[in-house]
Amino acid sequence: MEFDFTDAGLIQADRILRISTALGTDVLLAEKMDVREEINGLFEIIVDVKSKRTDVKPEELVGTLVDLSLEIAYGQRRPWNGLVTGLKEGPPVSRGLRSYSLTIRPQLWLLSQRSDCRIFMDMTALQIVETLLSEHGIKAAVTGGVVTPPAPVHYSVQWNETDLAYLTRRLEADGLFYWFEHEEGQHTLHVASHPFGYTKGPETEVRFAAGSTDRNHISQFSRHYAFTPGKRAGGDWNFEKPQGPQGATTPSLVSLPKNAEYELFHYPSKAMDQTSNDQASKLRMQAVEADHEKIEGSSTVRTLAAGRRFKPYEVAHADHQHEEYVVTAIVHEIVDSSYETGDGKLDYANSFIALPSRLPATPHRHTANPRIDGSQVAIVAGPAGEEIHPDEYGRIKVWFPWQRNRAKKDGSDTCWIRVMQSWAGGGFGAQVIPRIGMEVMVTYLEGDPDRPVVTGIVPNPSTKVPYKLPDNKTRTTLKTNTHKGDGFNELRFEDEASKEEVYIHAQKDMNLEILNDRRKRVERDQHEHIVRDKVAFVGGDHEEVIHGNVSIAVGSNKLTDYLMSRTSTIFGKLGSLMSDMRIPDPFNFAKGNYQIFIEKNKSEIVHGGSSEVVGVAKSTIVGNLMQTTVGKKKSLIVRGRYDADIGKVHNINVGEQFNIRVGKHIVISMSKEGDIVIKGKRIKFDADKIDEN
Repeated sequence: MEFDFTDAGLIQADRILRISTALGTDVLLAEKMDVREEINGLFEIIVDVKSKRTDVKPEELVGTLVDLSLEIAYGQRRPWNGLVTGLKEGPPVSRGLRSYSLTIRPQLWLLSQRSDCRIFMDMTALQIVETLLSEHGIKAAVTGGVVTPPAPVHYSVQWNETDLAYLTRRLEADGLFYWFEHEEGQHTLHVASHPFGYTKGPETEVRFAAGSTDRNHISQFSRHYAFTPGKRAGGDWNFEKPQGPQGATTPSLVSLPKNAEYELFHYPSKAMDQTSNDQASKLRMQAVEADHEKIEGSSTVRTLAAGRRFKPYEVAHADHQHEEYVVTAIVHEIVDSSYETGDGKLDYANSFIALPSRLPATPHRHTANPRIDGSQVAIVAGPAGEEIHPDEYGRIKVWFPWQRNRAKKDGSDTCWIRVMQSWAGGGFGAQVIPRIGMEVMVTYLEGDPDRPVVTGIVPNPSTKVPYKLPDNKTRTTLKTNTHKGDGFNELRFEDEASKEEVYIHAQKDMNLEILNDRRKRVERDQHEHIVRDKVAFVGGDHEEVIHGNVSIAVGSNKLTDYLMSRTSTIFGKLGSLMSDMRIPDPFNFAKGNYQIFIEKNKSEIVHGGSSEVVGVAKSTIVGNLMQTTVGKKKSLIVRGRYDADIGKVHNINVGEQFNIRVGKHIVISMSKEGDIVIKGKRIKFDADKIDEN
């Protein structure tokens, strides 16, 4: 049969390898195709085509879905579907055609074209898959092979990494493996955690015939065994359980000589409780065990695909029994030369790696965890109407500038973050809680974006320092602000030379508790101003030594204020003057004076005895009325002279008897009966007139 080299002969209807694109039927003709598929990786198809159009524009193909298919039997075809991510223009060829090369990948590859900084709260890896695929407009994944859903992660950060890197990292952490299944018009992501999730192809049993050239058989099949460690261990620190680090060790199911002596340990495991540590250690061990036994082979079986099960059998050696395997990676090489030769011959071969299907293809954690080196700024967050929003550990919530318009700024979309203090002990130490709106510095344990720690607070124009700078550069202060109020508490130090000062301000109460002694020394003056009351309770003795004067004014008016100031001044100046003139000051006017000024009343009650000793002189001035009441007996002893100056009337009322004694004798005696006795050696009357009644 003579081959038709006209355009009418350049069609794909009867071709073994076909391609369908947005350009239309038979515009592109597939000649060569290399396909790489694997579990835990993206497939990649590179197909060489001849185009009937020599001016194909990139926007006509790049970013569009294409279908490819390979004939596996009469009337049966194996499909591939993918996204054109690259177009390479080749030279013109014979018959007015131009060669092109297309690179085709899954739609999931689009996730590698978007990077972000983002926080995910309380989401599982499967929810991450669902969310990101939905955001990119990709068909939902098949997750029936996930036997036990992974636990949600409370706080997980995508940090300057692509959506694909973040998704892959989350899948690896939870031991989830994935691959793709193809059908005409679409391809689907499969995610599994158990061998139960592997799929079956059209041919579940495949003939193994070494060296054979027949179609659809395995020509090479070799087992490879690797030494693997006998233990996998990991641990992490949970501050809520400070007794020691959390950890777990999982022994391998693979038993080899001395492999039990070898352990792979990883820290931190990013697991905060024993259950999570056990699970993490188990998954890491499964990944190691999957490396122990692998199959490498080559075949012409066109139905082999990543994630599909197959079981080899041998016709020549029927007694050779093989277990079931799953393809973990495969490379297809396809050449269709029928457009040149017209004979319909196709060259096809593949090479593959397989794993016993009883084992899960648990991935290693190959995707690098992003690091944040150094510190970042953040703003303290909290509910509306609050100013301070900590938890029981003094942790706070923040929002980051890199959250862009996603940050709610009320703390509902972030985790509690520990705050570094200058000291922390068992119920003692320092406690400073950053307040909502403050700018804080955040660093990261191990550089891990998922493990932030607040290390300090920095001022900005919205949260300025307490005092204007540099005007007050010599001041060091700790000044707080009243919660939901306008007041403040402050401890301030002024270090300006000759103006040094320690200042304490209490907005309301100030309590000082000393369990033993307190000593206070003031080198110069002490001033104390109490607006209301002062109460002092002394359980034992009260002793005060005052070398100068004491002035006490009870009540306040202009007179007492004036007298208090003037008398202190007068005594002081008088003492200084006498000292300057070198005149003896026997009364020490400048020191030792005690003044009491009482605006209104004074009341003194002594339940026992009261005594008063005045060394020199005592003067009592009563402006109006003075009354002294003695219950039983009153004695007045004057060692020298006793003078009484009465301006008008002097009345003496005696209940029974009134005696006047001079020396040892009673001179005048009066009784209540009216008797008057005047007794003396000589009685002399000197008067202008004496009346007798």
